Amino acid sequence: ASDLIRDVALATSQFWGATKSAPLNWDLAQRNGWHKVPSLCAGLPHFAAGFMRNWGRDTFIALKGCLLVTGHFQEARDTLLVYASVIRHGLCPNLLDAANRPRYNARDATWFFMQAIQDYVAESPEGESFLAAPVSLKWPAKDWDPDLAHMEVKTIADLIHLIFSAHAKGINFREWGAGRGPDAGKGIDDDMSEWGFDVSVRLDEKTGFIFGGSEHNCGTWMDKMGSSAKAGNKGKPATPRDGAAVEIVGLLKSALRWLSSLSRDVFPHEQVKTASGQPLKYKDWDSRLSENFERLFWISPDEKTSAPVAGIYRDTVGATRKWQDYQLRPNFCIAMTVAPELFVPEHANTALQVVASRLVGPLGMCTLDPADKEYHGDYHNDNDSSDQSIAHGWNYHQGPEWVWPLGFFLEAGSPWLLDVFCF
Repeated sequence: ASDLIRDVALATSQFWGATKSAPLNWDLAQRNGWHKVPSLCAGLPHFAAGFMRNWGRDTFIALKGCLLVTGHFQEARDTLLVYASVIRHGLCPNLLDAANRPRYNARDATWFFMQAIQDYVAESPEGESFLAAPVSLKWPAKDWDPDLAHMEVKTIADLIHLIFSAHAKGINFREWGAGRGPDAGKGIDDDMSEWGFDVSVRLDEKTGFIFGGSEHNCGTWMDKMGSSAKAGNKGKPATPRDGAAVEIVGLLKSALRWLSSLSRDVFPHEQVKTASGQPLKYKDWDSRLSENFERLFWISPDEKTSAPVAGIYRDTVGATRKWQDYQLRPNFCIAMTVAPELFVPEHANTALQVVASRLVGPLGMCTLDPADKEYHGDYHNDNDSSDQSIAHGWNYHQGPEWVWPLGFFLEAGSPWLLDVFCF
């Protein structure tokens, strides 16, 4: 085990570095030189350079393993502060683009960012003092005004409160430069339909869940947008996962639990205001999630249901395509890892055994149950057939195995599955 840990730790160094085409922050690169502004790449080799290098979601999924566990605390801190400086609409960027023209089309990046802050505070020598670190906001207002850029300074604690306040009130905007191709102005996406550029997030005040997205976009890590006009999937997300995605609810719960545990000296904010104008205390929001999660996400093997698989947790609640709520995917393992208190242990044990038997493969975790009618396990991005389900790699998250979710499965399963599943 020690050799494996050593080898993996050494391997993480390949993902951290400086590249002229993709500094973490362009302004810093201009002042200090691009070689002094390194970043975590989203993957090798295809996400190593250019604007596709720095993704908020991927960065903060990987930050703990690549930078915190390996003791690179200054690098982790620098990364957190750059992303914090470009928070806008209450969201962390999906594509950073060297902090020039980020895209804010991810619903989950913000919550992986929040988890990374929590992890940094827990692991680094700086600890809770990081919450007092100053951040100058590049976009303090909704509209771009170069005269206001970096004129407003907030602490990390205040920025966290801003993020929660925005989600509590609701987030609705249309992406900058929305449209396809050169005839649409800046044309940020040549494949997405016009409706896909509309970003929306809302809080359900009864349950505490955060809902968002639509059938026209894909705001979680399962973000494949169809691009084949020939096959008829162009502009159609393969996995929209709109509604309340299970891992987002789990990450939200983790953040609320943590904030509720902090002293007022460290985190001076007690409540947010919802869209209805009602105050909502952080500790009460935390409690609402606990009260409603099992009731709405658990699919009991004992209840009469038309769900294709029972004894698992729903992938989403409230999806436009209702049947997609019930698809077996590995995402509840993320929620189980960061917020185990949401889960009844016996139910979690049952669900993890289902995952172990149906999703764990030789390369990682299947992104969809092989028994699902939409399962297509072989991914070829250059597929130019007329088969909508696989053309241009539309099945990116419809079965092919991904490695990183396996870590969450192993961490979630360690209390219950040692006698059932081991390596």
